[in-house]
Amino acid sequence: MQNNSTFNHQADIVNSAIRFINAWFKQSKAITEELNDFFMLPGNKIIRKDVIIGRLKGIFGQSDEYVGGRYDIIDVNFELFDGGKGMGFVEGVAGYRDVIRKQSKIISGPFKLYFALNNGSWKIVNIEFPGFSY
Repeated sequence: MQNNSTFNHQADIVNSAIRFINAWFKQSKAITEELNDFFMLPGNKIIRKDVIIGRLKGIFGQSDEYVGGRYDIIDVNFELFDGGKGMGFVEGVAGYRDVIRKQSKIISGPFKLYFALNNGSWKIVNIEFPGFSY
């Protein structure tokens, strides 16, 4: 991260969200690069990154492929705190065709990716995405 006032945090969050979504549609292992070491869920529940990666592998392993992935980002917001920390989110809608044994079904709905700024990098700390569940 750049330490000057011209650094565009919004663009950084959006680009990270786009990389995550594109990796999701490809069922790519590169998806893990966007994830924080710990996820923060409602009720002060903390989950380690390796648990999330296992969940993603399980979800991806159920399908042969995802086809025709599309998304629209509707809102982006962030807040910076003292000490180089921050919180933010990207939300929108996404959809794709989930192909299982030559049959397909459309998976679509709203998404919201929550981010935390730590050590100069925005990382995903919570996922709400069509087809994903904890």
